[in-house]
Amino acid sequence: MATIQTPEEIMTLLERLTGQQIAAVQVLGINSLKTFSPPPEALVGEEVTVVGVLDRTVRIDTTSHVISFDLQRTGRVVPLENAEAYTPAAGVNRPTVRLLMADGSGVDLSEPARTKRITVTITSRSA
Repeated sequence: MATIQTPEEIMTLLERLTGQQIAAVQVLGINSLKTFSPPPEALVGEEVTVVGVLDRTVRIDTTSHVISFDLQRTGRVVPLENAEAYTPAAGVNRPTVRLLMADGSGVDLSEPARTKRITVTITSRSA
């Protein structure tokens, strides 16, 4: 079993997202998305302005939205150098969430069990 990532380790993996543009957000865990408005598609083209981690919760602020990922107990952040949209493939574990950036990089939020517990909340920023 993989070790649990500390908030400091998670922050180190996510810092590189600041200033980058979001190309896509794929929520692949069927029960993971906890909000429906705005939809993940609303994040396309948004610039990441701030990234933060508190305990096991990741917050990503963009120009117009706030995305919150609760990693629960076993969720992990996995950086991707050459990221593509997830497509099912034999022998490959499905991430719960895949965040794709315009520069071709990305991040998977994954967990070891089949039951997906990572949650995703998207809210609009107050004007």
